Amino acid sequence: MSRFNFSLRTKLIIYFILIVLIPIIFYIGFFNILGMYLNSKGPITEVGTIIDKFETRIENNIQSLNDYEGFKNSIEDLLVQYKGELQIINSESDLIIFDSESENITKFEYNNLNINARSDTDNFTYLDEVNTSSGDYAYSLVLDMDAMYEGVQGTVMKYIVVGIVISIILLGFLVYYFSQTISRQILIPLEELNEATKNIAEGNLNYEIDYCGDNELGSFCKAFETMRLKLKKSLEKQSQYENNRKELIASISHDLKTPITSIQGYIEGLIDGIPKDVNTYNKYLEIIKDKSIKLNHLIDDLFYFSKLELDRLDINKKEYQSAEVFEQILKPIEMEFDQIDQKIIIERPIPDVKIKIDKNRIIQVVDNIVKNAREFIDKDGFVKISFEVLDTYFKVSISDNGVGIRKEDQPKLFNKFFRGEKSRSRKFGGTGLGLAICREIIESHNGKIGVKSNRGEGAKFYFKLPIVN
Repeated sequence: MSRFNFSLRTKLIIYFILIVLIPIIFYIGFFNILGMYLNSKGPITEVGTIIDKFETRIENNIQSLNDYEGFKNSIEDLLVQYKGELQIINSESDLIIFDSESENITKFEYNNLNINARSDTDNFTYLDEVNTSSGDYAYSLVLDMDAMYEGVQGTVMKYIVVGIVISIILLGFLVYYFSQTISRQILIPLEELNEATKNIAEGNLNYEIDYCGDNELGSFCKAFETMRLKLKKSLEKQSQYENNRKELIASISHDLKTPITSIQGYIEGLIDGIPKDVNTYNKYLEIIKDKSIKLNHLIDDLFYFSKLELDRLDINKKEYQSAEVFEQILKPIEMEFDQIDQKIIIERPIPDVKIKIDKNRIIQVVDNIVKNAREFIDKDGFVKISFEVLDTYFKVSISDNGVGIRKEDQPKLFNKFFRGEKSRSRKFGGTGLGLAICREIIESHNGKIGVKSNRGEGAKFYFKLPIVN
């Protein structure tokens, strides 16, 4: 049955039909076989067997015919069993020499004997001869029909009882088998669903439903399992959001407080007239400017993070030539490096292929990676930007000669709120969102982003953008 994709309703109908039909088919077949058996082993055979018993008994005791009581005793049990009457005639003299009904018989001729006078419709009369060493004898045997069939009736009744017992056993087996099948296909899945519902109601979303049968309940269990997994994922995501918010609040509280406190202190110093010369005054202003820029970066990160959480990070892609657009992207960065001691190296010429990007978002990625590199290199350090055309990608690499990144930190570098070594991350500030935002932007361009680094040997960030054919 499992090879066919029947519905549960169809299976139940088939099961109940089989429970009724199989015992009936067995019962009919059994009694057909019994009928054939009785036809071959029935009344005719029974009569022949009875007559053989009488003939054997007569032959074995023919010598005692002159002793009426002795001969009668030798055959009395058969006469009683089959309610029979026996007459034996001497074939030579045609005279009756034994009559089971009367010892004082008148020996008259066999030809004048009216056998039918002693039989009726309830009896069976049989005439035959026996040949013995002491002579030839004829005999007439009258048997009671009811007694003759008692053996056959007993056999029939025995087989009927056996047939009924086997039918009952077969019916019980079918009921047990199909009830177990129904239990496996209906009751057990329902129990699992009930248990799963209780567990989910209690908040246990790890309870799995094992049943996966190919029927309506199997489909329902699969749908229920899909719902459980989605609900679990949703709650885990919600929990992660909540943890992210808590971590964000804790992080931002510290990172905002530090530059704000610093700005506040330097402004109060300016108001109180602490700077006595132009150089000190300008230094205060530079510090305030630097802290303001960091505050602006923090606010930008928060803004983009909120968009990421709401899946509303807008990407508006257009087609550009890579050489032209990256010259535009890198020009402001080069101008910024002209004002500081750190150096930037850009490998030119930039390969020229067609790419489809959101220019502002790619600017955001490059700025973020370059800013991170600047924070981890010395004053005389450098940042190097190179380009490469692969089979289907335009690759941009941004490397530095800074302190590098620990191996254990690299797999988590693009996770939200990850800031590496706590002492260094606190020193340089930041929410730990910049690289996570970069990954989201690059992946939304169907690109790839990664990092290669050895501790003390600098770091190399790269991202790949698909080439438009």
